[in-house]
Amino acid sequence: MQESKRPKASVIVPVYKDVAALNAIVSGLLRQTESDFELIIAEDDESEEVAEYVKRIKTRFNCLQHLSQKDLGFRKTVAVNRAVVNARSEYLIFLDGDCIPYKNFVRAHFNNAEKNRICTGRRVDLGPVASRWVKQKPGLMSMLENPFFYLLMSIPLHIDGIRSYEVGLPLRLFHWLAKRRHLGLMGCNFSCYKNDMIKINGYDEDFVGSGGEDDDLEWRFRGLGIVAKNIKFLAPVYHLRSSSRRGSTSENYELLTARRTENLQFVCKNGLDKYLAKRVDNDC
Repeated sequence: MQESKRPKASVIVPVYKDVAALNAIVSGLLRQTESDFELIIAEDDESEEVAEYVKRIKTRFNCLQHLSQKDLGFRKTVAVNRAVVNARSEYLIFLDGDCIPYKNFVRAHFNNAEKNRICTGRRVDLGPVASRWVKQKPGLMSMLENPFFYLLMSIPLHIDGIRSYEVGLPLRLFHWLAKRRHLGLMGCNFSCYKNDMIKINGYDEDFVGSGGEDDDLEWRFRGLGIVAKNIKFLAPVYHLRSSSRRGSTSENYELLTARRTENLQFVCKNGLDKYLAKRVDNDC
């Protein structure tokens, strides 16, 4: 395919088994005000249910890639690195498999893109009841994206245990007031140029299980002069409450502390470079 026909952005979504959550995310991506992007479903498993679901929705996107790998425990770093290498766009936008994007999510990230910068946003943590409703009926997200309805529902949402409620009010005034504050990288809502991700060799796959991998990524970005750009209130995502986390481990934070103390190189040794030679330019 000609370079001119490549999508503006690649949206990378790591997933594990939860087809209902993936369906809610897909519903959010199909509502985007910017449609010129490819979707990469980076599966940390080889689930038949996910594969069947992807077949059903494939024609609804201009380009959709589904990458899978054996379930050997929580290996998000591996799944995302493989997706980065296979992305057809030069601009990458990262979600998580339990976070639904606001309708202007892709446009806000792309419009704020800068080389040697990471755009980083924030998430609303929905309570268990709202999470269950949205997974059952993803169309309800269009109501939560309506500022009037969102404010009207503030009391029941707080009773349900919503966190970071204010992030769900994507107003430019709020962004203007907050944009000069430093925001740390959040793996469920950030974006960068592909070349910048390659410069640091992507996620460090020595981080096995959840925890610390995003902090390490930001630390290495910053070490090479690739700094964060605050886009809070421009591109919120809505996090679905889950009862468990896969492979949560404290060892990762010990590794993170050791790496910073030893001041190792900002280009990790166990990263995405191993996949570059195996890259296939998929034609959508």
